[in-house]
Amino acid sequence: MAAAALREQLNALLSSMFASGLVDEQFQQLQMLQEDGGTPGFVAEVVTLFCDDADRIISELAALLYALFVPFCSMHTKRIY
Repeated sequence: MAAAALREQLNALLSSMFASGLVDEQFQQLQMLQEDGGTPGFVAEVVTLFCDDADRIISELAALLYALFVPFCSMHTKRIY
């Protein structure tokens, strides 16, 4: 019974996240990969890697914004999707 209530709460949270645009179809694909026999914690690991990379890239871009000389040639490698 408690597991069913937690699953319902998780589904409600995910529905809210989809509705607000916080997660998209790619997140749903990650979930399906995990449910199809993937490693436990796979989604959490991928999200953590994404956040770490995003934090690093945003920091690098912020530093470039405050630089006196902006090397535009190196900025094309900082892709934000």
